Amino acid sequence: MERTIRHLASGAGIEPQSVQSFVTPTGIFISMTTPTGTTTKLQRIVGPASLNLAKVSAINDLSRRFERNACTLSEALHELDRIEQAPLLYGYWVRVIAAFLSSGSFTLFFGGTGWDFLFGGIAGLLAEIVLEWLIRYVPSLLAVLMAALVASFIGAGISGFLHVPMQGSIIIGSVIPLLPGMALTNSIRDLLAGDLLSGVARGAEAFLVTGSIAVAVALALDLSIYFH
Repeated sequence: MERTIRHLASGAGIEPQSVQSFVTPTGIFISMTTPTGTTTKLQRIVGPASLNLAKVSAINDLSRRFERNACTLSEALHELDRIEQAPLLYGYWVRVIAAFLSSGSFTLFFGGTGWDFLFGGIAGLLAEIVLEWLIRYVPSLLAVLMAALVASFIGAGISGFLHVPMQGSIIIGSVIPLLPGMALTNSIRDLLAGDLLSGVARGAEAFLVTGSIAVAVALALDLSIYFH
C-alpha cells in the first residue's frame, strides 16, 4: 500500500521523498509536504476485514498508469470509484461450490474415503454459508468460530449417526479452508520487510482465528462424546 501511495504521489507531481505513509490493518496514515506546508491525513479502516486480490491488482495497475501520465486525475478518480463498487470476481454460489470441493478434497488428502469426501464437502459448504452470512453482522473472529463449530458438529455427528469411529478426516478437511493462510503469509512478509507493527498485527489475527477454530473443534468433540 505504501508503494501504491508513492506511485500516486509521483503521478501527481509530488516528490516521493515529500510523502510519508504508514499502513496497518486498521488505518492509513499519510503525511505530505508541499511548498504551502505539511498536511497529515488519517483514514481509519472499519467494517469486516477482507482482502479482495482482484481490487488490489486493479488499484496497483491504476497507480502505475497514473504515474506514467497514462490517465488524468479525473479519470483515475472515476476508475477508483468503479473499482470500489465492482462486485466480487466470483459469485456466491461459485464460492460455496469451491468450499464443497476443497473441503472434500482435503478429506481425501488426510486418508478419507469417497463417503468422507461427500460428508466433508457438505460440512465445508455449510460452514461457508454460515461464515458468509454471519460476517455481515458479527466480528470475523466470531463468524469463523461459528462456521468451524458447524463443520465440526457435522463431522462428529456423522460418526454418531453411522455408529462408526470418529471421522477425523471429515472434521479436518472441512475446517482447513477456514484457516488464515493469507493473513499468516502477509504477516511473515511484513516482518521480513521490517514492517513490525503490521506484521505483528496480522500475526495476532492469524493466531486468534486459528485458536477459535481449535476451540470450536474441541468443543464439538467434547459434546459429541457426551451425547454418545
